[in-house]
Amino acid sequence: MPVYERANMGRQTRKYNPRVRTKRPIGLYNDDDQSPTKPHPMPEENNGKWFLPNPIGARLYQKSGLGVVVKDGILLEPIEVLFCHWNRHVPLDETWVSKILAEDKDFIAKSVIFDVSRSGGEIVIPVANLVDEKFSSATFALKWARNESHFKGKPISHIRWFWASEIVDWQNLQNWVDEVIEFNCTPEVFVIDDEMDITMYRLGYEDLVGNQGNWSDLSDADISVLSKLIDNRIETESGCFIDNADAWPLPGIGVEHLSGINLRFEEIEWLLGKLNSHPEPTTLFSHLVDAGCVLRPGFKYGCKWRVYDDEVAKSHAPWLLQPLAEAPQSWENMCLSVRLAEGVHKRWICGINDNNDWRFLNVKRWLPGRI
Repeated sequence: MPVYERANMGRQTRKYNPRVRTKRPIGLYNDDDQSPTKPHPMPEENNGKWFLPNPIGARLYQKSGLGVVVKDGILLEPIEVLFCHWNRHVPLDETWVSKILAEDKDFIAKSVIFDVSRSGGEIVIPVANLVDEKFSSATFALKWARNESHFKGKPISHIRWFWASEIVDWQNLQNWVDEVIEFNCTPEVFVIDDEMDITMYRLGYEDLVGNQGNWSDLSDADISVLSKLIDNRIETESGCFIDNADAWPLPGIGVEHLSGINLRFEEIEWLLGKLNSHPEPTTLFSHLVDAGCVLRPGFKYGCKWRVYDDEVAKSHAPWLLQPLAEAPQSWENMCLSVRLAEGVHKRWICGINDNNDWRFLNVKRWLPGRI
């Protein structure tokens, strides 16, 4: 493989090897060292599925969970046929893909996703082959753990896939995640781009809780001081300024500057609601502050807030949070948000109002074969 020199960008020149992209060729037979001495038979079409006779059919079903058992063999979904061609030396005519693609425009994408989903050694079975398992109508395939029999064990994950350019239907996605969790499984999303590269995500809910106390921890004297300080606040373009930092009793609210406290509008609104005992609906901000979290602007990280579970001076924010109303609208944008968060060792969270309660959906990347 040729080695390229990266253009000098103000630093020392360094060498790198470009990533080899899988081409997944199609042909009648593979000629590598692991090819069978006697070539496997060509799959035969059977009512939209593809028949492979025994003994190769029985072996694929028993060891790899591929196909559905019928008399004298198995029936495979087209994506399983292509997987067997790439990984089990099952021959295909070079025109076979074109024929299938004419009937299913997403066939290549689904085949690549199926191939990648099995690359970690897990058993992944298309829902079209499953009769006894429960799954959502939106689920593409179920996954069993490595070294776990799909005949005896239960699936550990439900898989769904999207094109990177697709719009994120958040309500639909949340309903699917809830349904998968009800089955005691992990929701996994595979996103494929126009290069046929795949990024994989696991979804689940988190509890965002901190140790910074809440309003009920304040004494009557603290509340009296707060009330006087707020009454004497100086309005600014971004909120207000309190000119006595030493007397300020809420370290998680406001930022100290110029020997005073700078408050954002959302912090002022929360304080006024508490001081005036307003029975306002619980906002996302108030929910998190009341749960002991500290919220700081997430502008530098492309999100609404960075959320701390400890004092800002003592810790890094474990979460980057985006309210649902401001969440990514496409999977491309979702990828950018999650990658940025994980690049700075934080977890990306979407805050969702669910019947006047708040839920926090985490989307994180993962790789097959890794926990």
